[in-house]
Amino acid sequence: MKNFGKYFLLLLAMSLSTIALGKTKAPDNMIVVAYVTSWTNEVPDPNVMTHINYAFGHVNESFDGVRIDNPDRLRMIVGLKSKNPSLKVMLSIGGWGSGRFSEMAASDKNRQAFVRDCQRVVREFELDGIDIDWEYPTQSSAGISSSPDDTGNFTLLMRDLRRTLGKGKLITAATVHNAKYIDFRSCIQYMDFVNVMAYDMGNPPKHHAALYPSAISGYGTASQSVESHLQAGVPKEKLVMGVPFYGRGDRKDDGLKEYDKTGILPKGYSKRWDETGQVPYITNERGELVRGYENIRSLMAKCQYILDNDLRGGMYWDYASDNSQGDERQTLCLSLMKNKKATMPARKVLVLAERGGLHEPFTAAGLQWLENQKARFNMELTVLNSAENIKKDELNNYHLILQLNHPPYAWSKEAQQDFQSYIDKGIGNYIGFHHASLLGEFDGYGLWQWFSDFMGGVRYDNYIADKCDGTVQVEDRQHPVMKDVAGTFVIEDDEWYTYNRNPRQNVHVLAHVDEASYTIKTNIKMGDHPVVWTNPTKGARNVYFQFGHSKLLFDNPQFVKLLENSLKWTLEEN
Repeated sequence: MKNFGKYFLLLLAMSLSTIALGKTKAPDNMIVVAYVTSWTNEVPDPNVMTHINYAFGHVNESFDGVRIDNPDRLRMIVGLKSKNPSLKVMLSIGGWGSGRFSEMAASDKNRQAFVRDCQRVVREFELDGIDIDWEYPTQSSAGISSSPDDTGNFTLLMRDLRRTLGKGKLITAATVHNAKYIDFRSCIQYMDFVNVMAYDMGNPPKHHAALYPSAISGYGTASQSVESHLQAGVPKEKLVMGVPFYGRGDRKDDGLKEYDKTGILPKGYSKRWDETGQVPYITNERGELVRGYENIRSLMAKCQYILDNDLRGGMYWDYASDNSQGDERQTLCLSLMKNKKATMPARKVLVLAERGGLHEPFTAAGLQWLENQKARFNMELTVLNSAENIKKDELNNYHLILQLNHPPYAWSKEAQQDFQSYIDKGIGNYIGFHHASLLGEFDGYGLWQWFSDFMGGVRYDNYIADKCDGTVQVEDRQHPVMKDVAGTFVIEDDEWYTYNRNPRQNVHVLAHVDEASYTIKTNIKMGDHPVVWTNPTKGARNVYFQFGHSKLLFDNPQFVKLLENSLKWTLEEN
């Protein structure tokens, strides 16, 4: 995605498509199924899905019962219903490489014992049902046993589960994209819905989960998966389309390894968008697809497809694969559960604001401007006046940290460590103003060396106490922050910091101030004096503005354009 405009066009196209199909209202009972795994530690937000499938249980070694991975975690997941009583929690039995289904289902004795044990598990753990993830009846590609009779025995298993669990419990299954291996016309009567695994349908140089067929789609697509299941006898009101919260890439690609480590794509690599397939992907220096993945834009398209085709809902694998801001799960929740239209989640912005003192007029004006513009930029603002009490991992919840004249010292050690990881790995992005480069020993605090390096290796030296105007000259007019900004512009009534060294050799300078343009006489000068720069060695998109002292800046159209551009650049999905 290049800018917010593309999101607008996407949503407009989706809306027109809905009108053309004569849609008036999305289904009221739209569901979102989240797979939550036994081997992860995160505690899911119980309000962003309607169903949780706990992965996994397995057919036991004697073929007549259920073995549950990490049962204590399953109990914890069920306990989330205290926060959302309407949440449904199911045990998913199976998974890739989980066998003994064939032997269990082939024997009336084993099958009956197995479904009775399923009933025990449902009662003991207070579950809402059972999800069968047999991958796949009649074939052994997962390294498990199989038989030509598996398809018929799968139907018998569904029948016996329904008879034993009764009408009040849910019975579902996860199924392969092409709808093979299961006789849906025979067994769908026993099932509440089917979770179609519309992913893992290709490897580089093909995308594994395109929505529509395209030049880069694999041997199947999500739309084809839906069509295959409809043709196989699954009614649309029982069809849940699965989406992946992960990508599939070339594990041997050194460039991807470096990207996963640093958050920075190597030279020659780029992120692209398949307009036909409606999915993003990464290419190497030869233009070859090396990873296909999902993002907000592709998930919005898939949600709109689910809505337009009156499907039962969406499913995803898996909760823990989402980013720390929860973008992907929020996209499904907002689009399918709440708004019944493709919806982009709000971008979470943490504003670290210095209040009081000489910087209060600028900070107050800045906070008011952000509040006035939050709907326009789809921002959800959190304002803190101190970094001393920031808790571990708290920063990772935000898409952007905006340092509004907040100095870099007096941060908690946890916040310092997390901010360093946040910036280095590109967990989120950063905008800093003025006082954010007040680096040195102040108020009993020592120099934060990492932050100094982030700012180009500088230490604060001096400033022009008698505020004055200065003319700023743009150096890189192609950078997104400088889009449509005049080549030269005046910053009024500001302080101009000098440093112990020029940061230029360590950062990418976007603009400098012409010290000859100062409206007062002063000997406090640097010569070459950068005032806007970004550090491209960091995974986070980042920009620092040395000016930011006067509230007059918000009456300056060039400054406002810089701030608008910076928000667009740092808040867009990258």
